[in-house]
Amino acid sequence: MKLLQSQVEVLYVKMSECKDIEPEILEKMEDIVVFMCNECGQGSANTAGVARMAYNPAIRIVRVQCTGQVGPIQIMDALNNGADAVACVGCCLGACHFFNGNILSMHRIKLMKKLFKELGYSDQFVNQYTSRAAEAETAVGDFDDIVERLATAIREEGTFKDGC
Repeated sequence: MKLLQSQVEVLYVKMSECKDIEPEILEKMEDIVVFMCNECGQGSANTAGVARMAYNPAIRIVRVQCTGQVGPIQIMDALNNGADAVACVGCCLGACHFFNGNILSMHRIKLMKKLFKELGYSDQFVNQYTSRAAEAETAVGDFDDIVERLATAIREEGTFKDGC
């Protein structure tokens, strides 16, 4: 038990060493929608919760059976309904429980990023990540990366809601 507690304390120290984001930019981040697959994605978030690992309170987790079910319609729905950014967290490559749904999701996200760029928006509003159920650090690291990418997009162009 003491070993687990010391590991958690080390992780909190590592999180506090992450680069700081300006408070005015953090205030603009209200809702970040993260679609997480029921198997590995949600499992890693649950493991992070059990380990009491902290992440940005703007993260809103939406559980889906598989990230392969998340398409452009769901992503645009989230953005149109006020999300600042959208991400998908699915199983690692070769570990999808639903016959390569994670690869399908990666292709869709790649196309959405390309579309955003062509329309003049930042491609940092939509991202794809993979995780394993036992990797709480990966889930929290993914959440931190989402926040940092969104902060970069806000600094450079504004939020999606602002019409960047």
